Amino acid sequence: MAVTPEQVRGQLDRLLASEVFAGSARLSRFLRYVVERTLAGEGDRLKEYAVGVDVFDRHDGYDPRLDSLVRVEAGRLRSKLTEYYGEVGASDPVIIRMPRGSYAPVFEEREAAGSPAPDSPPTLPSRSGHRRAWAALTLVLTVVGAGLAAWRLGLTPPRAGTAGQVVIAVLPFAHYSSAPGDETLAARLTDGVTGELARTGALGVVSHTSALQFTGTRRPLREIARDLGADVVLEATLLMEGDRVRVQARLVDARRDRKVWVEDFVGSTADVQALEQRIAASVVAAVSQRLRR
Repeated sequence: MAVTPEQVRGQLDRLLASEVFAGSARLSRFLRYVVERTLAGEGDRLKEYAVGVDVFDRHDGYDPRLDSLVRVEAGRLRSKLTEYYGEVGASDPVIIRMPRGSYAPVFEEREAAGSPAPDSPPTLPSRSGHRRAWAALTLVLTVVGAGLAAWRLGLTPPRAGTAGQVVIAVLPFAHYSSAPGDETLAARLTDGVTGELARTGALGVVSHTSALQFTGTRRPLREIARDLGADVVLEATLLMEGDRVRVQARLVDARRDRKVWVEDFVGSTADVQALEQRIAASVVAAVSQRLRR
């Protein structure tokens, strides 16, 4: 059954009223804009230029080839939607998602879990079922490997209830500038790295919204980790160098207050998502592989 516009708008209101979107006025505006345009039958007109002008107030001379703002914000929006449906929206009846490569959202009705009819003949697993089974097995092995690696790294054993996963909290990235653009970039990187870490499934990841409450906090990391239920904390500092951004990331076993990994990353402001992915991949590798001797 097709999802009705009323159902979509009701789900949109639930999304924007959630803690996941709290404090993200620009992303909320972005999501409402693309949903309403799609409901109006104008999804095919949702191009990068139109979004930049209508949502992000870019001027008429705006060139998407030189300004990646819309692409970066779309990546953040997809991460927010993934976070929402993985937590508070796990049982919502309507799913709103934005496929990669498009700015037009897709509306889907969540399939109700039903039991097969009594007289239904048994069916053999499909190829897609086999793929899902292998994917689940791979995820389990990754989780176990991350737990063992944490032990080898000398991290404190994972907290109870995490099924052996190391839980990581990404604290808001710091920056050495008072320029509004640097502050915005730091926020994007924090949000993006959190989303990329969650996407890997290798670590338990504290929600971005929960970690945000510790912005600028001077409390000991041990206390922050305890309040967030985290075993490990990722800190980072960024420094702008023209159109290049340098990030120093630090992985801390907060309950022992000991750094276990430090690495520098250099990327371009024109492709922030690639930088986020590299940082997240290196963090996972630091927990899963580093010092595995």
